[in-house]
Amino acid sequence: MKSIIKGIAAVAACAMTVTGLAACGSSSASGEKKLDFITGMATGSVHLKTLQSITDAFEKENPGVKINLIPSSQDFTQDIKVRLAARNAPDLWNTHGWSRDRYADFLEPLQNRSWAGKMKDLTKEAFMEDDGTFYALPLDIQVTGVLYNKDVLDKVGVDPNSLNTWDEFNDACAKVKEAGLTCVVAGGKDTAIAGDLADLTASAWYDDAELKNLQSGKFDSSVYEKESGLIEGWKNNGYFNKDYTSATQDDIEKLMANGQAAFYFRSNLHSAQIETFNPDVNLGFMATPTESGDRYVTIGEDWAVGASKTGKNKDIALKYIDFLAEPENMTKLTKMTNNDSALDGIDVNLGKINDTYDYWVNEKQTRTVPFFDRIYLPDGMWDTLCKSTDGMITGQLDAKGAADQMSNSFTTMWAKKQS
Repeated sequence: MKSIIKGIAAVAACAMTVTGLAACGSSSASGEKKLDFITGMATGSVHLKTLQSITDAFEKENPGVKINLIPSSQDFTQDIKVRLAARNAPDLWNTHGWSRDRYADFLEPLQNRSWAGKMKDLTKEAFMEDDGTFYALPLDIQVTGVLYNKDVLDKVGVDPNSLNTWDEFNDACAKVKEAGLTCVVAGGKDTAIAGDLADLTASAWYDDAELKNLQSGKFDSSVYEKESGLIEGWKNNGYFNKDYTSATQDDIEKLMANGQAAFYFRSNLHSAQIETFNPDVNLGFMATPTESGDRYVTIGEDWAVGASKTGKNKDIALKYIDFLAEPENMTKLTKMTNNDSALDGIDVNLGKINDTYDYWVNEKQTRTVPFFDRIYLPDGMWDTLCKSTDGMITGQLDAKGAADQMSNSFTTMWAKKQS
């Protein structure tokens, strides 16, 4: 963790010269205790509105306590890093996938809370240390595969459960294209969509030895070039939406909603967003294909909340987290994200994709892999992952060029990690 602490500390000096930072966990003249919670949730979003309603209930039960829900800025992760580096940690923050691997030294361990025994086995790989220590309450658990429009696949005669290999997936894409429809949707107005596409398919190309090499600082461009080649092939074969460069997230989700596209490589949260454009859309969830046919689903933190171990009102912050963990509130939170619950005993219904999700995750108990960038790439590589993939879809890069970009970035970021 020392390199992470150094990296966070590096941003402190500049920030502190620009503005003074008030201590968190403050108390007003009236004696009201105020806690800062950096939520990572956008102003006006259904996520923040849901969290606010639960927070209002907590404040009603705890007179004299105010939880200040801070909406997401353009880079809320930088906001957190600045405050940690300045030794002015927020009382609570959304750990956005990094509670263990970036923030463990700053967060209060939670494995002894009353609800901790309800954590599902699925969470171990993504959230926990080997000894069972964990640092955040997952408001849900992101179990991600591939979203698909069932009506489109029925129209072209494709059974999504049979798409075990990438060759079989590519054959399905050819049928979709022949029908005049889009196979894989992505939007260039937000390169994070391309980043998600690469992140969710990268694990398909690595064996255990190659993954261990990544974790020891060795990046083999030839392996990543296979991943790049898959995406470049989709571009060359015309499997992406033709308006990729100008397409927004809303644009591509309308294609899925209106039966004009087949597959979307993003989290289950987006199935609910697709449904807002067409309540009658027939969506499904399937495990990700691989070269060998051994399919998988990707797991990790989506929304998760941790409490500062140095917070002046840590006892209240932990009480608030316990309140979020109550079954009634966890049900509201999982419904908000259309994801599964990280805790047993929570009533979860994933709407349109519920039955197909249950088939792959619970009935077949499909193997799980962590998010590729969070475990196998050094901190700071997300931007390269997004831009290199975007470059292939726009035709500015070929598979080798994208792999070379990733290799160069890996070498640079790994060196920073070790310094």
